[in-house]
Amino acid sequence: MDEVSGIDLGIFFDAAPTAQMVFTPDLRIVAANQRYCAMLGRQPEELIGNRVFEAFPANPDDPNSDAEAELQASTDAVVATGEAQEMPLRQHDVQEVDGRYGTRYWRILNSPVFADASEPERVTHVIHTAEDVTRSILGERADAAKRRAAMRGAELSYFEFDPASGRLTRSPQLDALFGFEPGETVTTAQEFFDRIHPDDHGATIAEIERAGRTIGSDLHLDYRIMRPDGTVRWAIGHGESVRDPDTQHVRIVGIVLDATSICEREESLREAVGARDLLIAEVNHRVKNSLQMVTSILNLEASATEDAAARASLKAATTRVNAVAAIHASLYEDEDVSSVQIDRYMERLKEHLDASLSSEGRGVKIALDVEPIRLPTDKAITLSLAVNELVTNSFKHAFGNEDEGAVTISLRRSGGDTIVLEVADDGTSSSTDRLEIKSPSSGLGQRLIKGMASQLGGTIEVEGKNGWRTRIYFPE
Repeated sequence: MDEVSGIDLGIFFDAAPTAQMVFTPDLRIVAANQRYCAMLGRQPEELIGNRVFEAFPANPDDPNSDAEAELQASTDAVVATGEAQEMPLRQHDVQEVDGRYGTRYWRILNSPVFADASEPERVTHVIHTAEDVTRSILGERADAAKRRAAMRGAELSYFEFDPASGRLTRSPQLDALFGFEPGETVTTAQEFFDRIHPDDHGATIAEIERAGRTIGSDLHLDYRIMRPDGTVRWAIGHGESVRDPDTQHVRIVGIVLDATSICEREESLREAVGARDLLIAEVNHRVKNSLQMVTSILNLEASATEDAAARASLKAATTRVNAVAAIHASLYEDEDVSSVQIDRYMERLKEHLDASLSSEGRGVKIALDVEPIRLPTDKAITLSLAVNELVTNSFKHAFGNEDEGAVTISLRRSGGDTIVLEVADDGTSSSTDRLEIKSPSSGLGQRLIKGMASQLGGTIEVEGKNGWRTRIYFPE
């Protein structure tokens, strides 16, 4: 007990982890611990005996500084009530060694000391506990400035919504987005909800209610706003539900982006694309009609000529033009004018080939085995010409006048991004006969097939067993 009573209690004061100073009710300093002196860059002898604002004079460049009056008022309250007083967060700049004033923000607690045993209820001194919160305050203000700059630059609004009370705290940008006039009194979120477009209202409220049921839920909103003047704004919102530290209720915090300009540009772009597609479709329709006129002229010329070789050449040209015309007909009927659904197109090409080649009077049929594949228009045209040449060659060279048989057109993917076109017939002509064909039309057809394969970026493979097969491998 004697050891305890002999301890100098000033040691505990000096070793305290908080910055503390002791002064009399008239603000004269009587003690300051090590933490306080280190925080202010002062020695105890520079402080003790001076009044607080003699040791720490106000910044002459701050006309609003009234720290002395506020500290005296707090001290008077401590003396009068005998209870500790927490001062409002405030700025009081501190003079540095070089004479300049550094910005400082303080959180202060003034506590009573009863040191007169003869008057135990009289406050004789005040313990002044100071916390330097400058870094925190300046950081928060910098972050707030960044948020404001971001909101102004990106047309963002900030909000906090309490589903339990219906209270909506928000930045002024949100009022402007919903069409509320500056200074107009808006007290509840319902007034904002009432301006959500009727077609979007149900889904928007349901999403807010969902997010408000669970802490940590993400909020995703995409809706239109109907302003009183009849204008419509598009808005996108993102947020998260958190627990309010004061009420323990769930609240939703987030941002709202005015996406009107983005949506209007998208709409304009859709209209432009629609107009472009309509124009391309019309061009394809006219090209198809023009090509059909060309085939009609070629057919008339073929019917009028008595030269068998010329007639064969004209008919071959007719089938080639029909192949291209069929592509443009498919493009006119398809919503996508930049590519062709090749399996559907092959049905149309087969009809043209049947009609064109049936005049030979043979019992040869054309069969299709085509996977659903979509190809760019240029590849589709090249492929159609290759099919036309291969099928025509099979009809010409694989069968006799009275033969029956089949020509099969196959198109499929073959691993990775490779596509295989195969035209096969079960004709009776030998491989040697095929290779030795020297007629002008056959030579042109062979050159066209090689050219088409090269244009597709592909390779050709032929097989002469049990008929004749030609395969073209090309990248998708």
